Amino acid sequence: MHEIIVGKEGKIYRVYVENTMDRFKIALKDYKISGESKVFVVTDDLIYNTYKNNIEWLKIKIPFKIFYFKNGEQSKNINTVKKVYDFLIENKVDRESILIALGGGVVGDLVGFVASTYMRGIRYINVPTTLLSQVDSCIGGKVAFNYGGIKNIIGSFYDPEFVYISLNFLKTLDRKEILNGLGEIIKYGLISDGKLLSFLNENAVPILNLEHDKLLHIVIECLKIKNRIVVQDVQDLSIRNVLNFGHTIAHGIEVDSKYKIPHGVAVALGILVAIKISEIKLGLDKTLYNKLENLYRKFGLPTRYKVDNYKSFMYAINRDKKNINENINMVLLENIGKYKIKVNVKSEEILEALKLSIIKEE
Repeated sequence: MHEIIVGKEGKIYRVYVENTMDRFKIALKDYKISGESKVFVVTDDLIYNTYKNNIEWLKIKIPFKIFYFKNGEQSKNINTVKKVYDFLIENKVDRESILIALGGGVVGDLVGFVASTYMRGIRYINVPTTLLSQVDSCIGGKVAFNYGGIKNIIGSFYDPEFVYISLNFLKTLDRKEILNGLGEIIKYGLISDGKLLSFLNENAVPILNLEHDKLLHIVIECLKIKNRIVVQDVQDLSIRNVLNFGHTIAHGIEVDSKYKIPHGVAVALGILVAIKISEIKLGLDKTLYNKLENLYRKFGLPTRYKVDNYKSFMYAINRDKKNINENINMVLLENIGKYKIKVNVKSEEILEALKLSIIKEE
Protein backbone atom coordinates (compact mmCIF):
# COMPACT_ATOMS: atom_id res chain seq x y z
CA MET A 1 0.00 0.00 0.00
CA HIS A 2 1.34 3.43 -0.95
CA GLU A 3 0.95 6.26 1.53
CA ILE A 4 1.09 10.00 0.90
CA ILE A 5 1.13 12.51 3.76
CA VAL A 6 -0.87 15.61 2.92
CA GLY A 7 -0.57 18.95 4.73
CA LYS A 8 2.00 20.38 7.12
CA GLU A 9 2.63 21.78 10.61
CA GLY A 10 0.57 19.26 12.54
CA LYS A 11 -2.41 19.54 10.18
CA ILE A 12 -1.79 16.41 8.20
CA TYR A 13 -3.80 13.47 6.98
CA ARG A 14 -2.88 10.41 4.98
CA VAL A 15 -3.85 9.22 1.55
CA TYR A 16 -3.68 5.46 1.11
CA VAL A 17 -3.37 4.21 -2.46
CA GLU A 18 -4.10 0.53 -2.96
CA ASN A 19 -5.35 -1.74 -5.70
CA THR A 20 -8.22 -3.07 -3.58
CA MET A 21 -10.26 -2.19 -0.49
CA ASP A 22 -8.60 -4.99 1.49
CA ARG A 23 -6.68 -2.69 3.83
CA PHE A 24 -9.48 -0.23 4.43
CA LYS A 25 -10.29 -1.93 7.73
CA ILE A 26 -6.66 -1.55 8.83
CA ALA A 27 -6.80 2.16 8.06
CA LEU A 28 -10.00 2.48 10.10
CA LYS A 29 -8.37 0.75 13.04
CA ASP A 30 -5.40 3.15 12.86
CA TYR A 31 -7.90 5.98 13.35
CA LYS A 32 -9.63 4.16 16.22
CA ILE A 33 -12.82 3.62 14.25
CA SER A 34 -14.35 0.38 15.49
CA GLY A 35 -17.68 -1.32 16.19
CA GLU A 36 -18.42 1.35 18.78
CA SER A 37 -18.38 4.07 16.16
CA LYS A 38 -21.54 5.04 14.31
CA VAL A 39 -20.69 4.95 10.61
CA PHE A 40 -22.79 6.45 7.81
CA VAL A 41 -22.00 6.05 4.13
CA VAL A 42 -23.16 8.72 1.69
CA THR A 43 -22.91 7.96 -2.01
CA ASP A 44 -24.82 8.37 -5.27
CA ASP A 45 -27.27 6.00 -6.93
CA LEU A 46 -24.78 4.91 -9.60
CA ILE A 47 -22.25 3.70 -7.03
CA TYR A 48 -24.98 2.25 -4.86
CA ASN A 49 -26.54 0.25 -7.69
CA THR A 50 -23.16 -0.92 -8.95
CA TYR A 51 -22.11 -2.34 -5.58
CA LYS A 52 -25.32 -3.01 -3.64
CA ASN A 53 -25.09 -6.78 -4.18
CA ASN A 54 -21.52 -7.05 -2.95
CA ILE A 55 -21.24 -4.22 -0.47
CA GLU A 56 -18.97 -6.43 1.66
CA TRP A 57 -16.03 -4.97 -0.30
CA LEU A 58 -16.12 -2.18 2.28
CA LYS A 59 -14.34 -4.71 4.53
CA ILE A 60 -15.19 -2.76 7.65
CA LYS A 61 -17.41 -5.29 9.45
CA ILE A 62 -18.96 -2.38 11.30
CA PRO A 63 -22.71 -1.73 11.19
CA PHE A 64 -23.42 1.24 8.97
CA LYS A 65 -26.33 2.96 7.30
CA ILE A 66 -26.23 4.25 3.77
CA PHE A 67 -27.81 7.23 2.00
CA TYR A 68 -27.60 7.86 -1.71
CA PHE A 69 -28.67 10.64 -4.07
CA LYS A 70 -28.91 10.96 -7.85
CA ASN A 71 -25.59 10.82 -9.65
CA GLY A 72 -24.35 13.93 -11.44
CA GLU A 73 -23.40 17.59 -11.09
CA GLN A 74 -27.07 18.57 -11.04
CA SER A 75 -27.32 17.04 -7.56
CA LYS A 76 -24.56 19.24 -6.18
CA ASN A 77 -27.03 21.72 -4.71
CA ILE A 78 -28.62 22.90 -1.50
CA ASN A 79 -31.57 20.52 -1.85
CA THR A 80 -29.28 17.50 -1.75
CA VAL A 81 -27.37 19.02 1.17
CA LYS A 82 -30.66 19.37 3.06
CA LYS A 83 -31.58 15.75 2.32
CA VAL A 84 -28.27 14.57 3.75
CA TYR A 85 -28.79 16.75 6.85
CA ASP A 86 -32.26 15.19 7.27
CA PHE A 87 -30.76 11.69 6.99
CA LEU A 88 -28.17 12.51 9.65
CA ILE A 89 -30.73 14.00 12.03
CA GLU A 90 -33.16 11.10 11.57
CA ASN A 91 -30.39 8.66 12.42
CA LYS A 92 -29.21 10.61 15.46
CA VAL A 93 -25.74 11.24 14.05
CA ASP A 94 -23.61 12.90 16.73
CA ARG A 95 -20.12 14.35 16.94
CA GLU A 96 -18.63 10.92 17.59
CA SER A 97 -20.12 9.57 14.37
CA ILE A 98 -18.22 9.35 11.12
CA LEU A 99 -19.30 9.85 7.51
CA ILE A 100 -17.80 8.00 4.57
CA ALA A 101 -18.00 9.85 1.26
CA LEU A 102 -18.07 7.11 -1.35
CA GLY A 103 -18.05 8.37 -4.91
CA GLY A 104 -16.63 10.91 -7.32
CA GLY A 105 -15.95 14.60 -6.90
CA VAL A 106 -19.59 15.59 -6.45
CA VAL A 107 -20.01 13.15 -3.56
CA GLY A 108 -16.70 14.11 -1.98
CA ASP A 109 -17.33 17.85 -2.20
CA LEU A 110 -20.90 17.66 -0.97
CA VAL A 111 -20.31 15.19 1.88
CA GLY A 112 -17.24 17.14 2.95
CA PHE A 113 -19.34 20.29 3.15
CA VAL A 114 -22.02 18.52 5.17
CA ALA A 115 -19.36 17.12 7.52
CA SER A 116 -17.84 20.59 7.95
CA THR A 117 -21.16 22.17 8.96
CA TYR A 118 -23.21 19.47 10.70
CA MET A 119 -22.87 20.09 14.46
CA ARG A 120 -20.09 22.54 13.52
CA GLY A 121 -17.98 19.70 12.18
CA ILE A 122 -17.88 15.91 12.35
CA ARG A 123 -15.34 13.43 11.02
CA TYR A 124 -15.47 12.07 7.52
CA ILE A 125 -13.43 9.76 5.30
CA ASN A 126 -13.11 10.24 1.56
CA VAL A 127 -13.17 7.13 -0.66
CA PRO A 128 -12.94 8.53 -4.22
CA THR A 129 -14.15 6.20 -6.96
CA THR A 130 -13.44 8.11 -10.20
CA LEU A 131 -10.16 8.98 -11.88
CA LEU A 132 -10.98 12.68 -11.58
CA SER A 133 -11.57 12.51 -7.84
CA GLN A 134 -8.58 10.24 -7.23
CA VAL A 135 -6.09 12.51 -8.98
CA ASP A 136 -7.50 15.83 -7.83
CA SER A 137 -10.52 16.60 -5.67
CA CYS A 138 -9.95 14.03 -2.91
CA ILE A 139 -7.27 16.21 -1.29
CA GLY A 140 -6.88 19.93 -0.65
CA GLY A 141 -9.78 20.46 1.75
CA LYS A 142 -12.11 22.32 -0.62
CA VAL A 143 -15.70 21.27 0.04
CA ALA A 144 -18.67 22.98 -1.58
CA PHE A 145 -21.88 22.91 -3.57
CA ASN A 146 -23.27 24.90 -6.49
CA TYR A 147 -25.80 27.67 -5.97
CA GLY A 148 -27.58 30.13 -8.25
CA GLY A 149 -25.96 28.70 -11.36
CA ILE A 150 -22.48 29.34 -9.91
CA LYS A 151 -20.17 26.40 -9.38
CA ASN A 152 -18.84 25.77 -5.83
CA ILE A 153 -19.87 29.23 -4.65
CA ILE A 154 -20.95 27.96 -1.20
CA GLY A 155 -18.25 26.06 0.62
CA SER A 156 -15.48 25.88 3.16
CA PHE A 157 -12.11 24.27 3.81
CA TYR A 158 -12.34 20.99 5.71
CA ASP A 159 -10.04 17.97 5.68
CA PRO A 160 -11.03 14.32 5.93
CA GLU A 161 -9.65 11.98 8.57
CA PHE A 162 -7.98 10.14 5.72
CA VAL A 163 -8.42 9.33 2.03
CA TYR A 164 -8.48 5.75 0.76
CA ILE A 165 -7.96 5.25 -2.96
CA SER A 166 -8.69 1.86 -4.49
CA LEU A 167 -7.62 1.70 -8.12
CA ASN A 168 -10.00 -1.22 -8.62
CA PHE A 169 -12.87 1.27 -8.82
CA LEU A 170 -11.42 2.56 -12.07
CA LYS A 171 -12.00 -0.81 -13.73
CA THR A 172 -15.76 -0.24 -13.51
CA LEU A 173 -15.60 3.13 -15.27
CA ASP A 174 -16.53 3.63 -18.89
CA ARG A 175 -14.26 5.45 -21.35
CA LYS A 176 -16.09 8.76 -20.78
CA GLU A 177 -15.18 8.75 -17.09
CA ILE A 178 -11.53 8.05 -17.86
CA LEU A 179 -11.49 10.99 -20.28
CA ASN A 180 -13.14 13.08 -17.57
CA GLY A 181 -10.12 12.53 -15.34
CA LEU A 182 -7.62 13.39 -18.04
CA GLY A 183 -8.43 17.12 -18.06
CA GLU A 184 -7.11 17.56 -14.54
CA ILE A 185 -4.16 15.24 -15.20
CA ILE A 186 -3.10 17.29 -18.22
CA LYS A 187 -3.43 20.41 -16.08
CA TYR A 188 -0.93 18.98 -13.60
CA GLY A 189 1.42 18.17 -16.44
CA LEU A 190 1.30 21.77 -17.69
CA ILE A 191 1.80 23.49 -14.32
CA SER A 192 4.65 21.20 -13.23
CA ASP A 193 7.89 20.26 -14.97
CA GLY A 194 6.38 18.57 -18.02
CA LYS A 195 7.41 15.01 -17.09
CA LEU A 196 3.80 14.00 -16.56
CA LEU A 197 2.88 15.33 -20.03
CA SER A 198 5.65 13.21 -21.54
CA PHE A 199 4.38 10.20 -19.61
CA LEU A 200 0.88 10.73 -21.01
CA ASN A 201 2.22 11.07 -24.55
CA GLU A 202 4.22 7.87 -24.28
CA ASN A 203 1.55 5.77 -22.55
CA ALA A 204 -1.82 6.75 -24.03
CA VAL A 205 -2.84 3.22 -25.02
CA PRO A 206 -1.92 1.48 -21.73
CA ILE A 207 -3.57 4.29 -19.77
CA LEU A 208 -6.79 3.89 -21.74
CA ASN A 209 -6.48 0.14 -21.15
CA LEU A 210 -6.35 0.91 -17.41
CA GLU A 211 -2.98 -0.73 -16.80
CA HIS A 212 -2.44 -0.72 -13.07
CA ASP A 213 1.15 0.55 -12.94
CA LYS A 214 0.37 3.44 -15.28
CA LEU A 215 -2.67 4.53 -13.29
CA LEU A 216 -0.76 4.19 -10.03
CA HIS A 217 1.99 6.45 -11.34
CA ILE A 218 -0.49 9.08 -12.54
CA VAL A 219 -2.52 9.15 -9.31
CA ILE A 220 0.55 9.44 -7.09
CA GLU A 221 2.23 12.09 -9.25
CA CYS A 222 -0.88 14.29 -9.45
CA LEU A 223 -1.47 14.10 -5.69
CA LYS A 224 2.15 14.97 -4.96
CA ILE A 225 2.03 17.98 -7.30
CA LYS A 226 -1.21 19.20 -5.75
CA ASN A 227 0.05 18.71 -2.20
CA ARG A 228 3.25 20.68 -2.89
CA ILE A 229 1.11 23.62 -4.02
CA VAL A 230 -1.65 23.40 -1.39
CA VAL A 231 0.73 23.37 1.60
CA GLN A 232 2.04 26.75 0.44
CA ASP A 233 -1.42 28.32 0.28
CA VAL A 234 -4.13 26.34 2.07
CA GLN A 235 -6.77 29.09 1.83
CA ASP A 236 -6.31 29.60 -1.92
CA LEU A 237 -5.22 33.22 -1.68
CA SER A 238 -2.19 33.15 -3.98
CA ILE A 239 -0.16 30.32 -5.53
CA ARG A 240 -2.91 27.73 -5.09
CA ASN A 241 -4.81 29.62 -7.77
CA VAL A 242 -2.64 27.78 -10.30
CA LEU A 243 -4.72 24.66 -9.64
CA ASN A 244 -7.56 26.52 -11.36
CA PHE A 245 -5.71 26.61 -14.67
CA GLY A 246 -8.35 26.04 -17.37
CA HIS A 247 -11.18 26.17 -14.85
CA THR A 248 -12.58 29.64 -15.53
CA ILE A 249 -13.56 28.74 -19.08
CA ALA A 250 -14.48 25.22 -17.94
CA HIS A 251 -17.13 26.58 -15.58
CA GLY A 252 -18.65 28.54 -18.45
CA ILE A 253 -18.75 25.39 -20.58
CA GLU A 254 -20.33 23.36 -17.80
CA VAL A 255 -23.09 25.91 -17.25
CA ASP A 256 -23.64 26.53 -20.97
CA SER A 257 -23.96 22.80 -21.63
CA LYS A 258 -26.25 22.36 -18.61
CA TYR A 259 -23.56 20.05 -17.23
CA LYS A 260 -23.79 17.66 -20.18
CA ILE A 261 -20.06 18.33 -20.59
CA PRO A 262 -18.52 16.86 -17.41
CA HIS A 263 -16.06 18.82 -15.33
CA GLY A 264 -12.82 17.15 -16.43
CA VAL A 265 -13.65 17.35 -20.14
CA ALA A 266 -14.68 20.99 -19.65
CA VAL A 267 -11.30 21.61 -17.98
CA ALA A 268 -9.53 20.04 -20.96
CA LEU A 269 -11.39 22.41 -23.30
CA GLY A 270 -10.81 25.32 -20.92
CA ILE A 271 -7.08 24.59 -20.99
CA LEU A 272 -7.01 25.03 -24.76
CA VAL A 273 -8.67 28.44 -24.44
CA ALA A 274 -6.34 29.45 -21.60
CA ILE A 275 -3.36 28.41 -23.74
CA LYS A 276 -4.63 30.61 -26.58
CA ILE A 277 -5.12 33.56 -24.18
CA SER A 278 -1.58 32.91 -22.88
CA GLU A 279 -0.27 33.23 -26.44
CA ILE A 280 -2.07 36.55 -26.85
CA LYS A 281 -1.19 38.09 -23.49
CA LEU A 282 2.07 36.42 -22.41
CA GLY A 283 3.67 35.37 -25.69
CA LEU A 284 3.44 31.64 -25.00
CA ASP A 285 5.04 29.54 -27.76
CA LYS A 286 2.26 28.60 -30.20
CA THR A 287 3.65 25.10 -30.74
CA LEU A 288 2.38 24.03 -27.31
CA TYR A 289 -1.24 24.38 -28.46
CA ASN A 290 -0.59 22.06 -31.41
CA LYS A 291 1.14 19.53 -29.16
CA LEU A 292 -1.83 19.55 -26.81
CA GLU A 293 -4.27 19.04 -29.66
CA ASN A 294 -2.26 15.99 -30.73
CA LEU A 295 -2.28 14.66 -27.16
CA TYR A 296 -6.04 15.14 -26.95
CA ARG A 297 -6.49 13.17 -30.18
CA LYS A 298 -4.43 10.30 -28.78
CA PHE A 299 -6.87 9.98 -25.91
CA GLY A 300 -10.03 10.89 -27.80
CA LEU A 301 -10.60 14.13 -25.92
CA PRO A 302 -12.65 16.77 -27.74
CA THR A 303 -10.89 19.85 -29.09
CA ARG A 304 -14.01 21.72 -30.21
CA TYR A 305 -17.10 23.05 -28.47
CA LYS A 306 -20.03 25.15 -29.67
CA VAL A 307 -21.29 27.70 -27.16
CA ASP A 308 -25.08 27.52 -27.14
CA ASN A 309 -25.76 30.54 -24.96
CA TYR A 310 -23.07 33.21 -24.69
CA LYS A 311 -25.09 35.01 -22.01
CA SER A 312 -25.08 32.06 -19.59
CA PHE A 313 -21.52 31.22 -20.61
CA MET A 314 -20.18 34.67 -19.74
CA TYR A 315 -22.43 34.89 -16.66
CA ALA A 316 -20.70 31.83 -15.19
CA ILE A 317 -17.29 33.24 -16.05
CA ASN A 318 -18.05 36.69 -14.65
CA ARG A 319 -19.39 35.16 -11.41
CA ASP A 320 -16.34 32.94 -10.94
CA LYS A 321 -15.28 33.12 -7.30
CA LYS A 322 -11.67 33.89 -8.30
CA ASN A 323 -12.73 37.24 -9.75
CA ILE A 324 -12.15 40.44 -7.76
CA ASN A 325 -14.02 43.72 -8.19
CA GLU A 326 -15.78 42.31 -11.28
CA ASN A 327 -12.44 41.71 -13.00
CA ILE A 328 -12.00 38.31 -14.64
CA ASN A 329 -8.86 36.76 -13.16
CA MET A 330 -7.24 33.78 -14.85
CA VAL A 331 -4.18 31.59 -14.54
CA LEU A 332 -2.05 31.80 -17.68
CA LEU A 333 1.15 30.10 -18.84
CA GLU A 334 4.41 31.63 -19.96
CA ASN A 335 5.81 28.14 -20.49
CA ILE A 336 5.31 24.64 -19.16
CA GLY A 337 5.81 24.91 -15.41
CA LYS A 338 5.99 28.71 -15.54
CA TYR A 339 2.71 30.48 -14.86
CA LYS A 340 1.11 33.71 -13.74
CA ILE A 341 -1.90 33.85 -11.45
CA LYS A 342 -4.61 36.49 -11.19
CA VAL A 343 -4.05 37.84 -14.70
CA ASN A 344 -6.81 40.28 -15.59
CA VAL A 345 -8.51 39.15 -18.79
CA LYS A 346 -11.20 41.09 -20.61
CA SER A 347 -14.38 39.52 -21.92
CA GLU A 348 -13.38 40.47 -25.46
CA GLU A 349 -10.08 38.62 -25.07
CA ILE A 350 -11.92 35.49 -23.93
CA LEU A 351 -14.27 35.65 -26.91
CA GLU A 352 -11.35 36.19 -29.28
CA ALA A 353 -9.49 33.21 -27.82
CA LEU A 354 -12.61 31.05 -28.04
CA LYS A 355 -12.89 31.73 -31.77
CA LEU A 356 -9.18 30.96 -32.25
CA SER A 357 -9.37 27.68 -30.36
CA ILE A 358 -12.38 25.52 -29.51
CA ILE A 359 -15.44 27.17 -31.07
CA LYS A 360 -17.02 24.99 -33.73
CA GLU A 361 -17.76 26.53 -37.09
CA GLU A 362 -21.45 26.89 -37.96
